[in-house]
Amino acid sequence: MPYVLGIDIGAGHTRAAVCRRDSGTGRGWGPPQPVPLGARGRMVSSALAMTPEGDVVPGDLGRRPAETAVGGYLRRVGDSSPMLFGGSRFPAHGLVAAMARWVVDRVWQQLDEPPERIALAYPSGWGNGRLHLVHAALAEADLAQTALVTRARAVVECHQAAGRVPAVGGLLLAFRIGGSTCEVTVAAPHGPGRLELLGSAELDEVAGFDVEGATAADARAVLTPTVDLAEQTVSDCRVAPGDLSAVLIAGGSASVYPHVSDLLAAAFPVPVLRDQDPPMTVAAGAALAVRPRAHRPARQQPLGPAPADPPETATDAWPQVTSARPPRPPVAIPAVRTGDR
Repeated sequence: MPYVLGIDIGAGHTRAAVCRRDSGTGRGWGPPQPVPLGARGRMVSSALAMTPEGDVVPGDLGRRPAETAVGGYLRRVGDSSPMLFGGSRFPAHGLVAAMARWVVDRVWQQLDEPPERIALAYPSGWGNGRLHLVHAALAEADLAQTALVTRARAVVECHQAAGRVPAVGGLLLAFRIGGSTCEVTVAAPHGPGRLELLGSAELDEVAGFDVEGATAADARAVLTPTVDLAEQTVSDCRVAPGDLSAVLIAGGSASVYPHVSDLLAAAFPVPVLRDQDPPMTVAAGAALAVRPRAHRPARQQPLGPAPADPPETATDAWPQVTSARPPRPPVAIPAVRTGDR
């Protein structure tokens, strides 16, 4: 059954979700579903390891000790210094592409067919320079048609699809918290697939945001800097807290949600919403973002000058890769029929 694939490469773990074509009408698309990437779970480590055969796999699936795996490459995209991996040096964007290639092959292996479209979520604060590097690396990994989607758009798409927020109007605060990073983005939706990013910021906490077993006071102390970042970002966008339509939570763990929800509700007098499966929100939203949209028949225009088209505000687009391809680590899963690509 045809499907589209969304990939979320986080600092610590990587997740994937698919939307399948509706088998009833054959025209619509079903809701996003998580794909189990690990041997016993839905996620795998984002750190990469090289097998003795020279293949690249997530660090927790390799036969070598996990401590030899290389992580942290997402935050290194754009660095001029390459990263040491498998005895050679590769640019960080090459490792991002290697991880994406592994996920695509893994899902292909499970569903027995390649995806119709692929979306890779990326930090919302990235600029064109980093995006160009990742586009080129994806092309080298035979993934040139992968769409790059901001994490903020993925979060908004997921909540819009569930009917929690409208497709047009209002201001939204996307709050994504991971194991050691927190990203906040103020965005304005302008219709299906069109999202204007007003401001974005990220907090990188080496100690992480794990509050499992912590007291309420200790948990609040760990998470308060993330809410402070959200308040500062909203203020920098010249938006009053009450002018937001909603705060949308993504990522995190069951131990984090109650504390961060209370802190956000105290800071912003608007609904604080989260998906039923927050760790999968970004991957699910990325898949939703690249579903082929139904083409409506053109309406007959009245006589007279044609109205001007509204300005485009979304920055997510299908790539046009023209630069030289950078080196990348090899990725291979024997069960995938590589000759059919």
